[in-house]
Amino acid sequence: MSYDIEIIRHSLAHVMAAAVQKIWPDVKFGGGPAIENGSYYDFDLEHRITEEDFPKIEKEMRELIKNAGRFEKREISLDQAKEIFSNQPYKIEWLNEYDSAGEKLSIYTFRDFIDLCRGPHVENSKELPRDGFKIRSVAGAYWKGDSKNKMLQRIYVDAFASKEELDEYLKMMEEAAKRDHRKIGRDMNLFHFEPEYAPGAVFWHDKGYRLYRKLIEYVRMRQERVGYLEISTPAIMDRCLWETSGHWAKYAEHNYSGKTEDGRQFCIKPMSCPGGMLVFAQGIKSYKDLPMYISEFGKVYRYEAAGGLHGTMRVREFTQDDAHIFCTKEQFEDE
Repeated sequence: MSYDIEIIRHSLAHVMAAAVQKIWPDVKFGGGPAIENGSYYDFDLEHRITEEDFPKIEKEMRELIKNAGRFEKREISLDQAKEIFSNQPYKIEWLNEYDSAGEKLSIYTFRDFIDLCRGPHVENSKELPRDGFKIRSVAGAYWKGDSKNKMLQRIYVDAFASKEELDEYLKMMEEAAKRDHRKIGRDMNLFHFEPEYAPGAVFWHDKGYRLYRKLIEYVRMRQERVGYLEISTPAIMDRCLWETSGHWAKYAEHNYSGKTEDGRQFCIKPMSCPGGMLVFAQGIKSYKDLPMYISEFGKVYRYEAAGGLHGTMRVREFTQDDAHIFCTKEQFEDE
């Protein structure tokens, strides 16, 4: 029987979880969906998984596949589920949420591994490719993506329907690694990072900073050509401004802030918009002044999760070329 690749990837996530359980029986399970090019599963485990463990896990996965285990689905009651997952706190948390939402509960059993899952899966592990997957990496991942929760260990696996497809993908990724902007930046002496001292912030070298300035000059030229007025606003402003704008309520945990001796709390700006509004609010404006175009190359700061940082693509400090258009309702559609 032929299966969609998403079903194969989802089933391989369960096989990986079963392999981890066999190697480390005390593991606590989070969840494991299919994703682009593979799947992952989150584990709460005292043993810190490293690349040295990958061959051991892969070997166990292949053994499980070879032994032709069935994926068996069963719908169960909440009480039955709580009994089955009594020593799995993350599953219990899911159970309570599913019950509150009125969802039907179902489990899948594969060998000795039982998971709370809607499916679908392959019928038998013999229908999975024994040589079409490879563990890619392990990373920290907060339970449910919330930094207030415990950090679990997330194992990613690349998975395809055949060895040929996997090999083609791995070759492509190998070529992409040679062109990784972090490697190019280092090799060409453009920039570097200091995770110990300034995680998520770029140290621009002279050649890289020259390119950086050229980009700003180009954008500035384009903005001036269409009538934008460039401004500059403070990097640090009182918390009350961010409460007024709504940013504090939604993004407070991602802001860099602190109190001064006089008891006021200030925030290093995560975005430039409120400052631009304050500039526009200065003086009396007539409808004849509109539309008004205001721009700013503002350096902004956001506390991104450590696991999400990625070179210059995901950082905690960056320059945002903000542009704001102030206009009447009648001008809105044209603008």
